[in-house]
Amino acid sequence: MIKLLKTAVIKKNIRPIDFYFSQLVAKKNSILMLVAACISYETNNGYTFLPIEYFEKNYFFSSTNKKFIEKILITLEKKINWSVELVKLLKHTSVSNGSHPTPIVLFNKKIYLYKMWKAESNILKYLYDKNKNNKIDYKKCSKILDNLFPKNIKNIQKIAVALTLINNITFIMGGPGTGKTTTILKIIIALIKNTSKEIKIQLSAPTGKAAIRLNEVIKNNIFDYYLLQKEKNYLPSSAITIHQLLGIQKISQKSFFNKNKLLDIDVLIIDETSMIDLLMMEKIFHAVSKNTKLIFIGDHNQLCPIESGSILKKIFYYANYGYNNKTLSILEKITKYKFLNKIYKMENNFIGNNICILKKNYRFNKNSGIYILSNAIYNENKETINSLFTNSIKNVFFHEINNMKEYQKMIKKITLYYNIFWEKINKKSNMHEIIESFQNHQILCMLNDGLFGVNMLNKQLEEYMYQKKIIQYFYADNQLWYIGKPIMITSNNKTLDLFNGNIGITNINNKGVIQVSFLKEKNIIQNIPINILKNYKTAWALTVHKAQGSEFMNTSLVLPNFYSDFLNKDILYTGVTRSRKTLNIFSNKDIFIKTIFNNRKKIDSINYL
Repeated sequence: MIKLLKTAVIKKNIRPIDFYFSQLVAKKNSILMLVAACISYETNNGYTFLPIEYFEKNYFFSSTNKKFIEKILITLEKKINWSVELVKLLKHTSVSNGSHPTPIVLFNKKIYLYKMWKAESNILKYLYDKNKNNKIDYKKCSKILDNLFPKNIKNIQKIAVALTLINNITFIMGGPGTGKTTTILKIIIALIKNTSKEIKIQLSAPTGKAAIRLNEVIKNNIFDYYLLQKEKNYLPSSAITIHQLLGIQKISQKSFFNKNKLLDIDVLIIDETSMIDLLMMEKIFHAVSKNTKLIFIGDHNQLCPIESGSILKKIFYYANYGYNNKTLSILEKITKYKFLNKIYKMENNFIGNNICILKKNYRFNKNSGIYILSNAIYNENKETINSLFTNSIKNVFFHEINNMKEYQKMIKKITLYYNIFWEKINKKSNMHEIIESFQNHQILCMLNDGLFGVNMLNKQLEEYMYQKKIIQYFYADNQLWYIGKPIMITSNNKTLDLFNGNIGITNINNKGVIQVSFLKEKNIIQNIPINILKNYKTAWALTVHKAQGSEFMNTSLVLPNFYSDFLNKDILYTGVTRSRKTLNIFSNKDIFIKTIFNNRKKIDSINYL
């Protein structure tokens, strides 16, 4: 097994750290060596554990390489009864059932790294402890909800707000355009109205860009309509990233706020929860008091977090089981709705009472091409996907790219989408108009590197624009610049009030100073001279990851010219749903189809809390 795993490292089937971990844990035990290498490798791929089926069905390292799997089976020298062998592993000093710390945990026929098992156990315990209804003033809650939702038509947003009034923890999920932002605003109003004392509300999000968007949300004038002047004092002052919220150190990843030093807040509302991984969720739960009300908002179909464990996808599973009788009774009293179709199907489902799925789409009507395509991707509808290739979906255009000639056509076509932007630049329009015209179209890529990645696409677009004399280079601050160059900030800079994800446009002011202008809150333009700018990159194209949580009027989505396990329907769904009006997709047909029907084994699909 040692020799085989060494060869796997050389061929880049597994990482060196997977090999070294297997040696540290197993020493001479071939089965444990394989198990250790697999769980190390798959945890890096986002899986929190490996079920026994993973080994029974020979999914080793999610490999589709039959020869590699055959070599593993030959090395084991016999057909393994994995149920028996995994139990035998409990006798090894490196394995336990979680009762004491060991590198590997075997629990309920599932293999974990200890830190992942401990995090999942802590989260389960927290959810169970938090799952207690608050004392409810039925009349007051009902009055608040009727004021926020005056129409008699059944509104799921009303149910979502009601759940936040009665529960200590609530998960609100929905796709783009289902009213998550509006729901956040009404939750804040409802919670302020429902209290008789000062209330501390904090808004947070996993990324700087998502936090900026939340800051724009809380400037909404809806609060003037519903809240008294005194009540406005309780509004959250600003949204911050989860890292800022917890005081997470860059190098050690330790949190300043933890179970020994709790956050002093009454309500924590976190948006874009789909980006939160298992270990980060554990940190959040450790940092809040038992009295803090937690509200998580997100789209479970969007991109999984970079680190292991997609919490929101796991939580969503329990939405299928409905509410129990107690919760139904409370909801009926305060919303005045009847819940005839809700049946509580699972006795130990203590999470389902805390979930609300927003379904009605306010952004896209049912005839919207983007809505139709996003649903087809999510539901893996082959017929609709095939109609995409004949450009039969309204406002969605598929451009097949199979060779360099078609690649160059793509560069030319994308450049044309910025004609109005360049017209504004050449006419020396005001910066508001220039920035807004740039924001009218956004290029999104799946990857940073490669011919179809962000870095190369930015270079190719600039090269083409230079050849067509659209841009004129000049040297400044030892770098090549041009008027109209878009840049994106890649690291927070509190001194300049710039945050990761901010995009600005290069220009020259009346005094001849080369600067980058950013459109900030309340339509304020912030001008920063280029000589004091740090940590930025060209921003004609962004990755889908960077764009998550944002929306654009028109979008070009570019897929790479090769297939990898990195491509899946989550990233495709996220990229498609960033656009409000029109969407251009540049891809090879086979790559597009494989991305939706990713044949990677969904090991984690049965990984429910």
